[in-house]
Amino acid sequence: KETVHNFLDILPEWFSHVWMVLVTLIPRLRLRLQTFIMNSRDTRFLVSGVIIIATVFVVGRNLFSSGPSGTIGGFFRRNSMPEWEKAVKNNSKWIVVTTIQLPTKPMVKLSKLAGWSVVVVGDTKTPASWNLKNCVFLGVGRQKELNYGIHDLLPYRAYSRKNLGYLFAIRHGARVIYETDDDNELTMATLEQAFQVDLKNLNKDLLMYTREGDKKTVNPYAHFGQPSVWPRGFPLSDIAYSYQSVKYSKFGTALKPLIQQGVANGDPDVDAIFRLTRKEAGKKIVIKFDQNAPPVAVPPLMMTPFNSQNTLFHYQALWGMLIPITTSFRVCDIWRGYWAQRLNWEVGGTLTFSTASVYQDRNEHDYTLDYADEIALYNDAGRLVKFLTNWKRPSSARSFFDVARALSTDMVAKGFWKKGDIDLINAWIKDLISVGYKEPDLVADINPSNALAGSASYTPQKGIECV
Repeated sequence: KETVHNFLDILPEWFSHVWMVLVTLIPRLRLRLQTFIMNSRDTRFLVSGVIIIATVFVVGRNLFSSGPSGTIGGFFRRNSMPEWEKAVKNNSKWIVVTTIQLPTKPMVKLSKLAGWSVVVVGDTKTPASWNLKNCVFLGVGRQKELNYGIHDLLPYRAYSRKNLGYLFAIRHGARVIYETDDDNELTMATLEQAFQVDLKNLNKDLLMYTREGDKKTVNPYAHFGQPSVWPRGFPLSDIAYSYQSVKYSKFGTALKPLIQQGVANGDPDVDAIFRLTRKEAGKKIVIKFDQNAPPVAVPPLMMTPFNSQNTLFHYQALWGMLIPITTSFRVCDIWRGYWAQRLNWEVGGTLTFSTASVYQDRNEHDYTLDYADEIALYNDAGRLVKFLTNWKRPSSARSFFDVARALSTDMVAKGFWKKGDIDLINAWIKDLISVGYKEPDLVADINPSNALAGSASYTPQKGIECV
């Protein structure tokens, strides 16, 4: 029974519906067909042949879709694409952005980065004339033509439509994806200077926080010289501990920095409480982080929020880019980040932070509305961290995707998001398989001490205070 269930799970939804109708709603037809086949040897051979051919095509299109270009899976994927998409060249390095305005200065700069391809996801408010050299623009019409299962689950005028861009990049060969927003201007010449794009040559200065006692969070902004500033989604009860000294270790080789967050100078991603209490009326927030601080990793069993505005994901963590749909706008990417952090441990990955590589200049808007949109962050971030650091992989989980489904379901039970995100995650996993993504393997043990390579001495310097 379990084997049949798993087999039907990878088939298209329409095929599963047809199958259930045939075997449950019209049993008489099934019996007559069986009698007809058994009474005719030639017919039996004919029908068997048709069934075999149909099965090979359906299963080949879905089950073998994880193969690269040039394989059977690549053939099925390429021939299911709309004509305009077939002209898109594959690339191992992609940038994904969503926008509702014409190309901005930061977007122009991204489009000129050598070796990177850019996909821009539009929405109903995005100008239909959007066009920029070296960028693939996915307007709402093209988005539907991609035939991704998540499409009909994504609301319009929502940040979650960015999910379509992730799948598009993976379908076209992405081994690493950098995501940002159209108002974050890159301040370094290349992304390779800002992030560890090549995991074979890790930064020798990479540090890792040392977990002490039962401490579960760490404020990365303190590491870069700003202990009085905290990232959006950081548990309010833990802000006071940002001024305490922390211990570091050398980064070992047991873990891989699969998810990397770069901080932002200017007006970084802080919450509404910070802006309402620390911003002087009529002036912009201008914060500068220590540009000489080494990158730092957050070990398993410790957490900190990260966003979707200056972030790089490696192949083994591309599953973790999914933006949920049942949370508010100011919560969605932060809850995504906590969820992805916990699951990242299951595949031997870790989250790292590097110094500022973008400058953010935000427009003035009503911060009281942001506050209302962020209520779940203030009320539940600490509770979510406690839940995730205590959560254990179920013994019944046989694969990484099983673990992801289990954690996602438990997050619904605890009230962090709603059932609509379970439907989204199930559709997302099917889409990942259909675009050729290979499910990562589970690691045998999650032990932060395995990733350490001896103690390290580092004292964070003080950055330039906010204005």
